Amino acid sequence: MKKYIFYLMTFEFLILNVRCSSDVNLDANFDHNIVESVTVKEYKTNIPLPEVKFSIYFCKKYDVEFGTCIEKEQLSSCVTDKNGICKCTFPKNSFADIIIEKPMYWIKHYHNIERSKEYVIQPEAWVNINFIANAEYPSTCTFFIKIDGELRYAQEIFQLINPSNKVLTLFGNEENKINWILYKTFNSNSEVLNSGSFILNPKKFKNLTYTLNY
Repeated sequence: MKKYIFYLMTFEFLILNVRCSSDVNLDANFDHNIVESVTVKEYKTNIPLPEVKFSIYFCKKYDVEFGTCIEKEQLSSCVTDKNGICKCTFPKNSFADIIIEKPMYWIKHYHNIERSKEYVIQPEAWVNINFIANAEYPSTCTFFIKIDGELRYAQEIFQLINPSNKVLTLFGNEENKINWILYKTFNSNSEVLNSGSFILNPKKFKNLTYTLNY
């Protein structure tokens, strides 16, 4: 019996794996950027604000998979004149955000470009709170304070040694609703020992005092 030996020819296929990176660099194309005038005013009073730093950022690295910007870079900045106006360069594409800064005003982040090219920032005010304990509390107890303004809110988390004072930054020319909770520990899931709220209406740049009994 004749044996026929068949040789199996092995074909090797080279498989090219093409991978698409989710990190895409989006460098600003300076030939297509737009220079425009912007105006910065004080919230509620609409007073034009001089010497405001207005900074624009573009997205340098973009995560395609999640649709978010993972690295941004400053494209331009300008400082407003006595009329609250300055000229700044905006990216035609890959805009990230705007940061507006001025001493004694809350830093403002804009995630969209205003069509009117007018932007507002809120003045600060302050309150020196005198905390007075009316009961015995553990040394681990922690205050969680939320300050609700008309456009935004701020939060403070801290521990106190009785008696103690704490200065909080408020929103000037606005109603500030302050909600406070005293937790047994720094963990907000721990036992609530006390809570309350109060309202303050400070003028801009004013220093108030308040006594909080807890």
